[in-house]
Amino acid sequence: MRAFLRIILLIPLGLMAAIASAVVVYLAAFGFTSNDIWDGPNGEIPVILAPAFVLLVEISRYALLPFLVGIVVAEVFALRSAILWTLFGGAIGLGIHLAAKSTEFAALPPVAAGLVAGFAYWVIAGHGSGLAAQGRALTAPAERPTSPGPE
Repeated sequence: MRAFLRIILLIPLGLMAAIASAVVVYLAAFGFTSNDIWDGPNGEIPVILAPAFVLLVEISRYALLPFLVGIVVAEVFALRSAILWTLFGGAIGLGIHLAAKSTEFAALPPVAAGLVAGFAYWVIAGHGSGLAAQGRALTAPAERPTSPGPE
C-alpha cells in the first residue's frame, strides 16, 4: 500500500514541484520579477502568464522523459542523496541547453533551473527513493536455524 501511494501521490507531486520551480527560476533569470509585469493594464490577464505557460510546456516536453528515467533508476537502486538529485537536475538542464544548438543564450538559466528542480523533487519524493523495495526486504521471514542451539 505504501508503494502504491508513493507512485500515485508523491512522485507526481515531486514532478509538479520540480517543473514549477524550474519555471520560476527561468522567469527570474530573464527579469520577470518586477511588479509592473504582474499587474496587467486595465485589469487584463498579467503579461507573465504567457511566458510562464510556454516555459511550463517546453520544460515538460524536454525534461520529463529524462527525469522519469532518473526516477526509475533511483527507485530501483534506492538512491536518496540530495546532491545526486540536484546534480541530476543540473545535468538535464545542461542537456536541454546543449540540445538547443544555440550560442545566443547563456547556459546558466537552464542549469540553474535544473539544479533547483532536482532539489525540489528530492525534498518531496526523492528522499524516500526505494523504500518500498527495502520494506519488502526487511519484512521477509527470518530463517530458522537447522541445528539446535545450546541447552
